[in-house]
Amino acid sequence: MLQGWLASLLLVLVVSFSQPVHASKEMTQQEVERWLQSQVVLQKVDDFLLLVEQDDTDGLKFALNRLALPQQEVARFLLLKHIEDNERILSPKMAIFVQGQKSLPPTYTMLERGDGYEFSIPAFNYPAISARLIKRWNSDQKTLEFILQAESEQLVLRDWLSEGSDYERKIREDLLVKEFDSLSPKANAFISQQLTDTNITEWLPSTRVLVRMAQVNEDAALYDLLWKMRADYHSQVELERLASLSSPFAQQQIMAAARNPSLKRQAITELAQITPLPNEVKTFLVTRMTKVEDASFVASQLAQNGHGGWVRDVLSTNSQVKASLVLQALSN
Repeated sequence: MLQGWLASLLLVLVVSFSQPVHASKEMTQQEVERWLQSQVVLQKVDDFLLLVEQDDTDGLKFALNRLALPQQEVARFLLLKHIEDNERILSPKMAIFVQGQKSLPPTYTMLERGDGYEFSIPAFNYPAISARLIKRWNSDQKTLEFILQAESEQLVLRDWLSEGSDYERKIREDLLVKEFDSLSPKANAFISQQLTDTNITEWLPSTRVLVRMAQVNEDAALYDLLWKMRADYHSQVELERLASLSSPFAQQQIMAAARNPSLKRQAITELAQITPLPNEVKTFLVTRMTKVEDASFVASQLAQNGHGGWVRDVLSTNSQVKASLVLQALSN
């Protein structure tokens, strides 16, 4: 008797656990399109958007759950898609609601066909939209926190950019680069002076961060720090950008960058391309032609950019220029 009861129980358990927890139903592409264009569902979504504006998450959940399938899934998808497409700002309550949609498994699928493959995808993929919205919301929260800390003069740049994992530090760098120009002059100065008003010997932000801060402020002190750092892609691209501006300030920074051995040749090349050559740039290049290590390269770059005649004039009036090296460069 006991054995029979145990056998029956085992059979029930096997049957129960062998049943899928969530059975999907397949739709054709045409059916999906018809549902997405259903005027009844679209009207419901308009009603739900009013609840979003009112921040009524309880009412929204109740209204959605009252819908029968597949209208319910279509409405969830269209509602979240509208929020995403229109970049609506989510309140904390609404963010929790959106987060909850990610854990609701879609019932309806459709076949995705390609060259030699076929697989099922959600017909109304609201969990994917939910994930993107929450990612954006988290980013918005970090942005708000950064701005509030900067504006209240509570942000310690070194700590803020140094703490956490590599990924967290990268996110903060991205945030500063993106939002630095949106800060008030007061907040901007508070952050910038943490670099320019102290003797920094142990720490500087990355060149990417320093480039952005220097760009926004057009601050010679920030550029001075940048040119002292090890040159990389970001400092090289910034040199190119400065060269495209043709302003006296930009030209001064290119000349300053030449003090960095790794940037010197690029800086000289950019300066040699200026036409006509400003007096300050001429003075700088003449000084470089008095140095054994630079004379040949400077003269060569100037000649390639149509300034050979001016270089010959310099030779005839300045005895400090390394004449033999310059003449050899001009003859090549």
